[in-house]
Amino acid sequence: MKHMTNKELQNTESQNNLRFLSTKEVAEALGCSLPTARKVMYRADFPLIRVGKNFKVSEQAFIDWSSRRRF
Repeated sequence: MKHMTNKELQNTESQNNLRFLSTKEVAEALGCSLPTARKVMYRADFPLIRVGKNFKVSEQAFIDWSSRRRF
């Protein structure tokens, strides 16, 4: 499996209209702290992607996940 550089990943994302959110961005979207966002991201039902040492979630998967969790 070929490892992609950041530049290649950005080009692929823009071509496919994919955007990935970081832990910090998830925390901001949820209005919570970084430790709380990490706990949420480790949930079994959360669409987490590991990129090296970092954890990401595609923006669309996050929107879908959060929509299913609304009361």
